[in-house]
Amino acid sequence: MSDAAEGGRPAAAAGGKARRRNAFAGFLLGLNAIGTVWIFALMLIINADVFGRTAFSAPLPGVPELVRLSIVGIVFLQIGHTLRSGRITRVEGLSALIEQRWPRFALLMQAGYSLLGAALFVILFFSCRPIFVRAWRNGDYAGVEGYITYPYWPIYLILLIGCACSAAQFFAFAWNETSRALGRGAQAAERNLAR
Repeated sequence: MSDAAEGGRPAAAAGGKARRRNAFAGFLLGLNAIGTVWIFALMLIINADVFGRTAFSAPLPGVPELVRLSIVGIVFLQIGHTLRSGRITRVEGLSALIEQRWPRFALLMQAGYSLLGAALFVILFFSCRPIFVRAWRNGDYAGVEGYITYPYWPIYLILLIGCACSAAQFFAFAWNETSRALGRGAQAAERNLAR
């Protein structure tokens, strides 16, 4: 008899986990899409600035500040999805050799690396949170008052969201790698939480 036929509790729990994973993946994809649209809009603004500067000697105001802030925002909007998709640059020479000889140890080593990555983003999150609060309360901004200004707090908020998402993804990697190394959740390993 299947789990669903015997009350469905394990099947329902697995379905709930899958929905949470899919919701998280969709959220990361949405952030990535916002970052992509932002890149396109920034490209148009930079081109308009260059055209205005050369053709009419009239550059758009505040473009350097906007670009400076946008780079940080775009990176932290897209880092979670990039990490989840496995497109973060890695050197796997040593890991591949260890994996061939001691596959379980290699998985535990990767779980350790994932925990270190999560710790880095947690530290960054808690280090930047007071900066966000200060920028929000004080109305800190980039630019020249009376000319054009951009508030800092949205960028710090994006940074906090990116850090939280990246830490959560690293924790998911660590959980998946540890489960596979200890032989638990063979089906979950096949589905691979990292995807």
